[in-house]
Amino acid sequence: MKAARPARARAWMAVPLLAAIAPCRVAPCCAAPCPAVPGLIVPNLIAPGRLTMATNPTLPPLQYMSVDGKLSGMRIVLGREIARRLCLEPAFLSTSFAQLTLGLLERRWDVIDTGMFYTRQRATLMEMVPYEIQAISVSVADDAPIAVRGVGDLAGRSIGVEMGGIEERHARDIDRTLRAAGKPGLDIKTFQNVGIAFAALRAHQVFAVFSIDAVAKRGVAQGGVRQDLRGLYPTPVALALRDAALADRVAAVLNAMKDDGTLARIMAPYGVSPLPGRIEASGPGRLSDRY
Repeated sequence: MKAARPARARAWMAVPLLAAIAPCRVAPCCAAPCPAVPGLIVPNLIAPGRLTMATNPTLPPLQYMSVDGKLSGMRIVLGREIARRLCLEPAFLSTSFAQLTLGLLERRWDVIDTGMFYTRQRATLMEMVPYEIQAISVSVADDAPIAVRGVGDLAGRSIGVEMGGIEERHARDIDRTLRAAGKPGLDIKTFQNVGIAFAALRAHQVFAVFSIDAVAKRGVAQGGVRQDLRGLYPTPVALALRDAALADRVAAVLNAMKDDGTLARIMAPYGVSPLPGRIEASGPGRLSDRY
């Protein structure tokens, strides 16, 4: 390690949650040859010939660590296919959500592949390529005393959310709306990840959990909870990148995957839908008005 490394970089490297996952040793052009695209050399990568992607593997079934210690889920499959089509070796790093943006800006990885919701604020900091639509569900325990028919039914109830995510933002918006209407607000409990929030729900430590639809659906399959509301606040989900040229390449790959049906085939088993229309990058100095 060089002595000149910034202090915050040293602190970042000390975070115990960051664990490098061995690169997926799938040669980029062996088992399934990469498409023959003229002039496909991809510049400005962290490591030449390799697409380095960071993920927060706490969101099964979309990205998670399997029992045998391997990164799994829809977004891992998606990242590998993008790398293959760019004729690059896929390599994944596992980290906490809080470290993702900082690590990208400090050139620790090329891509954030973790289902980050698109916001214009984020797109002023980094390139974003929206490619899927996700919405919010409200899950409650199987034996909850009431059925939640609308967010107004949550007045005065405790709600579990993952800290810092869009679910927390929507929960706080609902809380303000309820209080402004003279009703009891929400008792919002934040958790390090959504898995802990669901554990708290099953232990009756919170009344409900806000999560994305696919995660709520998996929670029902695992038992002990039911999905009372779904499809709330549909929002584009994006890959995030630090390099504009790479973002445009990735957007082109995703459009090709939409056109040949690959994107829909990857998403369908998880109940996820591709973003309607053409996929394009939005980033610093070139914010898109589409999103």
